[in-house]
Amino acid sequence: MRPLPLLAVGTLVAGMVTVLTGSPATAAVNRYEAETAPAMCTGTIDANHAGFSGTGFCNGDNVVGASVQFTVTMPAAGRATLGVRFANGTTTGRPADVLVNGTRVSTAAFGGTGAWTTWSASTLTVSLGAGSNTVRLSPTTAAGLPNVDSLDVDTSGSSSAGTGRPDDSNIQYYGRWSRSDPAFPAMGWAGGYLETRFTGSVIGVRQRNAIDLYYSVDQAAPQWRRNVSGNVTLASGLTGGSHSIRIGYRERAGSYTGDPVFGGLILASGAQTAPLARPANLVEFIGDSITVGQPNANRPFTAYPWLTAEALGAGHTQVAQGGACLVNQDCYGMVDWFRRSSAWVSTDDWNFGTYQATAVVINLGTNDVGHGVSTVQFQQNYVVMLERVRVAYPNAEIFAMGVFRNRYVPETRNAVAARTAAGDAKVHFVDTTGWIDPATDTTDNVHPTDAGHVKITQRLRPILDQYI
Repeated sequence: MRPLPLLAVGTLVAGMVTVLTGSPATAAVNRYEAETAPAMCTGTIDANHAGFSGTGFCNGDNVVGASVQFTVTMPAAGRATLGVRFANGTTTGRPADVLVNGTRVSTAAFGGTGAWTTWSASTLTVSLGAGSNTVRLSPTTAAGLPNVDSLDVDTSGSSSAGTGRPDDSNIQYYGRWSRSDPAFPAMGWAGGYLETRFTGSVIGVRQRNAIDLYYSVDQAAPQWRRNVSGNVTLASGLTGGSHSIRIGYRERAGSYTGDPVFGGLILASGAQTAPLARPANLVEFIGDSITVGQPNANRPFTAYPWLTAEALGAGHTQVAQGGACLVNQDCYGMVDWFRRSSAWVSTDDWNFGTYQATAVVINLGTNDVGHGVSTVQFQQNYVVMLERVRVAYPNAEIFAMGVFRNRYVPETRNAVAARTAAGDAKVHFVDTTGWIDPATDTTDNVHPTDAGHVKITQRLRPILDQYI
């Protein structure tokens, strides 16, 4: 390995060969070579260390955020054992996040192998959807990746059945979830949710303390269960076959301090979870109470972020808090708080390797006036915000909305122009002039009604649809 310029990004060539193992009755292991398209390598394809398979290996850049990505094809959804063939000629491990379809599922240690010509394998089991899947290795330290030769994908003898526990790999999490208590992952910010498929005629969920939760079975309209705790039955008398379930929670806000944690699903006897493929796109919305959907009773699923992403068929989350500002000046300044797992932590603790957003929509500036933020401060901080979002999500389309009350709009537009001039072609200003009428589409000249959120969705969706 050696440091390479950030612009030296090679494209791996990712074809598939079949490696037979065991008896003729044993299923094949599919090998994906690092040098065969459509695999991608942030670095170069080299062949200077003997022992690799195929015609070369990925020699990645020695930077955080570099990656090697394989495209894996599955005939049907299910579990698969991944074997990463690598060499690390140093004595120091080169850990990397493992992202499947854009979501972090594990971390691989990639310890020293003794020499760059000594190849080893690191294995883990994951759930993959039917059809095309991406498996990305992204280093977590400046040492970068080891040399990566290939990825073996073994589906023989694996089962897609899951238990419904919080660590069940069939459960897909959207948004920022804290795993500090593995038995009860906690939803951070607003708009987080989880979903999976399951069998059986009944479905329930384990809660800790009281919370308002919403759920949807088989993509029906969401329903509320208010102020529930302990074991909660959500649906019973379901017909045979498999079903889908989505669960989310009311965000902490104002005097409401519910316990938005997920303790696992309660399945019928003999029932199991099954894989549910994630959408190709995930949109992250950053903002204040308007982005949360406050004060409307059925938020988040009546708010424009939810409505817009659902209309696009995308996953989504809202990194938003009532009263939030852009600038961190006696306020939840999202320029800093964006880097945290929730509004109640005190450090920049979020691991952006957990998932990658396809698009990020920023709606900030409504509250900064009340905290004495000057136009100069605002523009400077907005440029920093855009820079930080770009570092977090290197490939995302970023949309900076002019706020509906027309505050700091020229500064927002100027910040986008500054980033564009700096070479970021995936940053866009969204002019919201005339989208809603404060007299008829808001409850208080600030917060949109449910109908107001629908109007915003009707204008925002086609803009995002051009890019994702």
